[in-house]
Amino acid sequence: MKIKICGLRTPGDANAVNDALPDFAGFILTDGFKRTVSEETAGFLSKLMDPMIRRVGVFVNDDINRIKRLVYNGLIDIVQLHGDESEEYIQELKAGKGSVVKVFIVDDSFDLAKAESSSADMLMFDSGRGTGARFDWSKIKDCNRPFMLAGGISPDNIEEVCEYFKGTHLYAIDMSSSLDKGGHKDSDLVMQAVTKAHSME
Repeated sequence: MKIKICGLRTPGDANAVNDALPDFAGFILTDGFKRTVSEETAGFLSKLMDPMIRRVGVFVNDDINRIKRLVYNGLIDIVQLHGDESEEYIQELKAGKGSVVKVFIVDDSFDLAKAESSSADMLMFDSGRGTGARFDWSKIKDCNRPFMLAGGISPDNIEEVCEYFKGTHLYAIDMSSSLDKGGHKDSDLVMQAVTKAHSME
């Protein structure tokens, strides 16, 4: 099972992911969120990170030209869209060299068929924007294309996640707040999470 560690903010966070080697690590690059970092900070941290870890920039209804510039300049490898971005927006980004992940919030108005029809390279399902809460997994279990799962995942329930989604198109899990202590990534928790995820089928 692949794993993404999101919300990196400090050199200590970069060291934690370097030790554990998750598949992906993310920076929140849109202003106004608890774990937002500047482009300069993200650039500094990305240089500290092991090149084997793919760098993800997380954006919410951001300026598309800014995103294209960050991809073109090599700051990020993957664009994760967590807002209300349109199909035209996604396709314009896909015309560049970065991969696009589109996040869909699984709530009462969630439409799985609409999510499946997205032109994004990868889907992600979450309960909100950084809420750290779990949603009703049954709403996405029958998704007909590979997807990433976020929301309420911790080192303690990775096995439950993998068991529930066994035989489905679950591609990766995404974790952030459950790995924080004192506002920073806890190296032991990050190591536990990555080790458990990579041991799962």
